[in-house]
Amino acid sequence: MRRIVKSRLDEHMVDLYYRVDNLKKDISIIKNNHLKHMSCAIYKIEKKVDKILWSMIGGMGALILTLIVIAFKFVK
Repeated sequence: MRRIVKSRLDEHMVDLYYRVDNLKKDISIIKNNHLKHMSCAIYKIEKKVDKILWSMIGGMGALILTLIVIAFKFVK
């Protein structure tokens, strides 16, 4: 095994601290910025899905009522 010189060890420690600091900055950016935008986008999509869902339920209800009316016309 190679022996690590103290100066190289110090360089490695500084490099690790630098990487940890960058990682902390990236995490805070993701928390504060990207998640806020994602929340807004998800809310917009949720509203669209709700509109589509209610229109499908309304369409199915109208189709069922139409089929019931047609069935009663054949019965008479």
